[in-house]
Amino acid sequence: MSDKTSGNHEMDTSERLPPGTVRLIDTDGHIISKHAEGEGQADIILVPRPSEDPEDPLNWTFRRKILSTSCVVVYTIMVAIPASAVYSIVTPIRADTSLTLTDINNGTGIMVGSIFLFYGWGCIFWQAIALQYGKRPVYLFSCLANIVILATAPLCTTSGTYTANRIILGFFGSPVESLCEISVVDVWFAHERPKYLAWYGWSLALTGKLAPMLAGFINYGMDWQWTLWWWAIFIGIAFVYLFFLMEETNYDRKLQDHAPATQTPLENTTRTVSSETSGVGLAGAHDADSKTPASVGSPSEDRETGEVAWPRKSYWDKLGIKDEKRPNRLLNIMWAPIKGFTYPAVVYAGLMYGANSLVWQGVQNATIGTVYTTQYGFNTATVAAAYSGGVLGSIMGGYYCGKVGRLLTVRLARRNAGISEPEHVLYLFSASIILVPFALILYGLAVTYHLHWFALVITQTAVAANGTLCVSAALGYAMASYPELAGQMVTTCVLIRNTLSFAINYGITPWLQASGYLRVYCIVGGIGLVWNASLFVMTRYGRRLRVATAARYYRDVDYARAKGLSH
Repeated sequence: MSDKTSGNHEMDTSERLPPGTVRLIDTDGHIISKHAEGEGQADIILVPRPSEDPEDPLNWTFRRKILSTSCVVVYTIMVAIPASAVYSIVTPIRADTSLTLTDINNGTGIMVGSIFLFYGWGCIFWQAIALQYGKRPVYLFSCLANIVILATAPLCTTSGTYTANRIILGFFGSPVESLCEISVVDVWFAHERPKYLAWYGWSLALTGKLAPMLAGFINYGMDWQWTLWWWAIFIGIAFVYLFFLMEETNYDRKLQDHAPATQTPLENTTRTVSSETSGVGLAGAHDADSKTPASVGSPSEDRETGEVAWPRKSYWDKLGIKDEKRPNRLLNIMWAPIKGFTYPAVVYAGLMYGANSLVWQGVQNATIGTVYTTQYGFNTATVAAAYSGGVLGSIMGGYYCGKVGRLLTVRLARRNAGISEPEHVLYLFSASIILVPFALILYGLAVTYHLHWFALVITQTAVAANGTLCVSAALGYAMASYPELAGQMVTTCVLIRNTLSFAINYGITPWLQASGYLRVYCIVGGIGLVWNASLFVMTRYGRRLRVATAARYYRDVDYARAKGLSH
């Protein structure tokens, strides 16, 4: 392959585009790099640049990539649901522990806040283990641990032991918060990522609404203990699916794989086929049922033909849980997300992610189950049915994000002389400017003036749609801004997100008791309007902030590459 590059990472910083700014569109056809093919995509440059190795996840076939992403979605749905399942069945759970309704309301916020806090901070540990020893074994072990925790949860009948069980569940389920996004980014190119990050965002947001709905129906027919036992069974099914179909996506790239594209005459350009549009991977990458003997190592050259032969994995090799041996980097990986707090774009992404995915939903979820039962006389089955609005909203948000996000990435790059800026994806939050204040103010009015219960369902639909779209928008922005440190930036966002969730779940009940529903939800709705309208400030000044952090970013990338940690 006659690919040429402009040099390596040691070029002067002033000659580079700012971190995250990439040339995505070959506007004049003179850029030597790997391109996509397919209707309307021939001018799209493949970012990040894939290697020549067919076992590079970026070079996998479309079928192989879809299978990998489906494993991420299955894991996300099955592991994240138990965290939210208690929303609609808190009353029967607390009744078995002889607590009052006040204890129920207070305990819900603390318990749910605690589990999400550990979902966040547990990421630091599991991210390090996954990048050091492999993502596949972490996913599988997380499933097994969740099965044991959920199977024994009904035995924890006191408030203290049950809360402790939920905290442990949060710790062992925390890979769902940061590892899944990286697994998606591992296999898809920049112009494809909005669509498949939206898949992940949809699956994560769906759990927050699907879990209470299913839990309510199960409790109505089989008692609350079975809501936990059934999810232990479902996670067992997910474990089998992942064991036989999930591949390892860790791939240690060589320095030349990071080199940028250059502008040189078109006649020297070698174009390759995007795995999404062709269904055939680069260099003849094979599907998961290949029987070619595998050995991980350097390619060999046939002396007679001069062709390079890359080592290939067989299906049985892919079932292994042992990743490539690497120098011990655990402490470096665990410390890296803390450095993410020094990058303004990442902190902003974390704040947008936390507020839109958990805070606005948290202030509603903390009370809506109780409102349905005490003010509208719903039983657990009808509460579960009411959550169908949230399920519908998550589907709508996922479709909007996947469709519009991809269009924004490509079309705004074409309008910007082929240059794609990370801030382009932030325009997805335009919908949040309307959805958040509308949903929260209507919720406060509905509860205060006892409007028809359908008004509450509408608010759940709007909040769920917003919670879905923010995953791809916020995390996509963080990863696009500092792509070679994407893993640690995602973990930083998750830490911010779940810390915000803990704070709001802990404080919402006292605030409501002091100020009342109408005032609280009107204030929160107003905050949500201003919070999301900040996207216009960030789209204007975000590039300047990335320029200001460029020198430090490239130093961090050099250090990460030396440790084998860059993405």
